[in-house]
Amino acid sequence: MPLFTVEEINFMSYFDTSSRHALIRDMENTPLSAMDEEMSEMLYRMVKRLKNMSDEEFSALYIAPDTLMD
Repeated sequence: MPLFTVEEINFMSYFDTSSRHALIRDMENTPLSAMDEEMSEMLYRMVKRLKNMSDEEFSALYIAPDTLMD
């Protein structure tokens, strides 16, 4: 089972994905008032999973909008 869905990968691609820590920081600094409830819940779940994974696991992810994925 993949760690993240296609929708979550698409969402992550809008943030700084240069490192796991940069992505977490960027996501945590995003104002939740700019999102609907579903998006803010997804953001919360993704940050939680990112915090629980290693840098090695993160580096194995391919984070790009689905339009760029095969």
